Amino acid sequence: MNFEQLLYIVEVAKHNSLSIAAQNLHVTQSGISQSITSLEKELGIKVLHRSRGHGAVPTDEGKIILKQAYEVLRKVEEIKNKANSFNSMEIGELKLSTIPGLTTVLVKALAVFRNDYPHVNVEINEKSVSSVIEDVRQHRTDIGLIAYSTDWNINMEGIAFESLFEGKQKVYVSKHSPLAFTGSISPHEILDETLVTYYGEFMQYFVQDFFNKYKPLKVLFTSNNLDGIFQAIIESLAITFAPDFIMKNHPPVINGDIIPIDLVNHRGVNISFGLILSEDKHLSIFPTKYIHYLKSEIMKI
Repeated sequence: MNFEQLLYIVEVAKHNSLSIAAQNLHVTQSGISQSITSLEKELGIKVLHRSRGHGAVPTDEGKIILKQAYEVLRKVEEIKNKANSFNSMEIGELKLSTIPGLTTVLVKALAVFRNDYPHVNVEINEKSVSSVIEDVRQHRTDIGLIAYSTDWNINMEGIAFESLFEGKQKVYVSKHSPLAFTGSISPHEILDETLVTYYGEFMQYFVQDFFNKYKPLKVLFTSNNLDGIFQAIIESLAITFAPDFIMKNHPPVINGDIIPIDLVNHRGVNISFGLILSEDKHLSIFPTKYIHYLKSEIMKI
């Protein structure tokens, strides 16, 4: 038994495919197949049931072996990270995937992080909730940051979520709107308004739920361009729904061009902003350090 064999069975089981595992690991499919067959002969059990129709599926015994293999690979990763930490220059990389609207908080934490680790290359990508989750699940990113609600029907298999703070859904209107002076508003008071929405899983869920409970509002447009959404609100073309922790750091809200209003007499949606990590990947030193700085920055909010 060797490290490569454990790596192969884990990668194949993750995708239920020898061809995808071979592509990801930059080896031949036949090489992976022969290596797994050799391991199964050594162990005296079948780890993966391989067929053309169903790909490569772990057997009952294989599931137990795979769990142990995950642990071994994790320990090897820990050893590598510990060795890297002894390098005084501490050169490395940190990859983050996040939903839009949270860059301000991330950058503040990043400024402190880069002061202590100037030789670490940092990459931040803004994506949808499902894309961030998939990046974490496929180990394309170290840390994911998302808004999450237990009301959503989102696949979180293999994902660990840690809430950092709670948010509140609000209505956002132009400072020139008659609604801007109300302070709070009920659903029935905005049923004749035109809506502009962000194209994301959470907003689409919330809007559809709102429409089902009351009636569909006129929708001006749906977009993943926040600047376009802000402009439509500022010019009194539409209103929008959004979590307060995403909106409050944007200039149009800070300078008062867009006004937040509490939505009352409507069943609240518990929204959490937090970290997501892969349950089968050990977190290396730099993501771990960055999380510490991020949590410290969030405490100031």
